[in-house]
Amino acid sequence: MDLLEPVLFTDAWGSHVSIASLQGRPIPSAEPESELWMGAHESGPSGITRDGVATTLAEVIRKDPVAELGERCAADFEGRLPFLLKVLAPGRAISIQAHPSAAQAREVRERDGDATYVDDWAKPELLVAIAPFTVFVGMRTHDEVSALAKRLGVARLTSLVEAAAREPRPEHALLRSILAVPAEEHVGFVRELVAACVRASASPDDEGHQCAAIAHVAEDHPDDIGIAVLLLMYHRVLEPGEYVDVPAGVLHSYVSGLGIEVLANSDNVVRAGLTHKQVDVPELLRIVDPDEDGCVGHAEPDPRLPATVRFPSRSDRFALRRLSAPADVVLPGDGTPRIVFCLHGEVTLTTAGASLDLGPVRAAYLSARDQEVSVTGSGEVYLVTLPGV
Repeated sequence: MDLLEPVLFTDAWGSHVSIASLQGRPIPSAEPESELWMGAHESGPSGITRDGVATTLAEVIRKDPVAELGERCAADFEGRLPFLLKVLAPGRAISIQAHPSAAQAREVRERDGDATYVDDWAKPELLVAIAPFTVFVGMRTHDEVSALAKRLGVARLTSLVEAAAREPRPEHALLRSILAVPAEEHVGFVRELVAACVRASASPDDEGHQCAAIAHVAEDHPDDIGIAVLLLMYHRVLEPGEYVDVPAGVLHSYVSGLGIEVLANSDNVVRAGLTHKQVDVPELLRIVDPDEDGCVGHAEPDPRLPATVRFPSRSDRFALRRLSAPADVVLPGDGTPRIVFCLHGEVTLTTAGASLDLGPVRAAYLSARDQEVSVTGSGEVYLVTLPGV
C-alpha cells in the first residue's frame, strides 16, 4: 500500500475555493484550482515513496507492470493503470467535448498518427457530485430543440432547426449546421441567442432553467458558437450522490460544482465549443452519437459489502464504489490494482503486517500484491477497481 501525493492543476476554468476548502487551506486560493489527480497518468502522476525513495506511481508501474497490476491487467491495458481518479472543481464551464471509441481512435491513428488522437483508448468518464454540480450532457431530441427554438424566436436558429428536420438524422444535421455558421457571423448569432435565453430564463420550467444556465455560461464564453451547441444538449443539476456516466460519443460540458470523477487513462478528446482550442468539426461529427446519453444515475446498494453503494457504468476500464463509516470491510479486488480515496473523516487500511492511515482528501494505491486489505474507521471512502471486481 502506498500513500499518494495528488497532483493539483490550476487551469483557468478552476475554482478559487472548492479544492482549497476540502483540503483545509486558506481561501480564496491564489490561482484557480481545477483538478486534483490521483493515479499514474503521464501528464500528472501521483508521487509515492518506495523504500524511502521519492518517485511516482507511473514510474513504479513502468518498472514492473506485472507485479503492480497483475498479469491479466498488465496484458489487457498495455502495462498502464487503466483508470484515473480526480476531484473536479470547475468554476466556469469546461469545453464541450466528446470522446471516441477505441475503434474510432485506432482507425484515425493508423491513418494520421498522433495528429488527432494520442493513444488507442476510449475515454469513458463517470462523475459523482459531492456538491451540487451543473452539467450539459447528451443531445436533446429534435422535437425538444424545435420547441425551444420556437420559444426563443431567433429567426436563424428556427431556420436551421426546420432545415434539419428534413434530414435523415435531424439531431446530427442540426449540430453540423450550427458548427458550419461562418466564424464572422458567430458574434451576431450568439448574441441574439443569449438575449433570447435571458428573456426565457424568467420561466420557472426546465427550459427556463436551461436558458438561465446558458446565459450564465455566456458571461465567461462571450460570442462562442458553443453557446448555440448548448441549446442542443440536456441541462442537469446533479445533487450530491447523483452521477452521470459518459461513454464514447456523448457531448458533455461540466459547468460548475464539485465532484469525484473516474475516467479511463486516455487523452483522446474532440471539442465542440467553449474553448480557444481546435474544434475539429469533421471528426466531431464522425464520433458524436446523438442517440447515446449520459443520463443522471443513482447509486445502488452493493450486496457484497455493508454500508456500500456502487455507481453502475458501461466502462470496461473502471468501477466505482462509495463506503460510508466502514467497519472492518475487506476491499474487493485482490490481485488487481485499486485506488482508495478518503473524502471525509479518517480511516485505516490494514493488510498483513502493514497499515496505512488516510485522513480527509487523501488517497492510497493498492497494487496487485496487496492482499486482504481491510478498511475501518469513520469516513466517506471511494474505491476504484477494475470492472467486475
